Amino acid sequence: MDMNTSLIEHIYLILRSAKLTTTRQAFSREYVGKNQNWSAYQAHMKRDFSIAGAINCLRSIRLCKERDAALDLVQLCALREAEALLLEHLNERYSVADICA
Repeated sequence: MDMNTSLIEHIYLILRSAKLTTTRQAFSREYVGKNQNWSAYQAHMKRDFSIAGAINCLRSIRLCKERDAALDLVQLCALREAEALLLEHLNERYSVADICA
């Protein structure tokens, strides 16, 4: 990940490239559980995930992995990568060792 790229942007790009989301607005609503303008506002303010936002996104990713039997290998790999990045972020930034589903 580029040092200038936020984790929010990186996760969004991973999910979009795997066709798991289409827009930043959809990502904000469907994965983070926030207002559709949340991602744009975070980018404008040069902010990254809060602990609640990261946990919401992690929960959504895990639910997607469990519930959608139609996922292809590329999509599963994207979800796993995003999950690992979020877990790393939560551990490094907030000292959260593990998050249950």
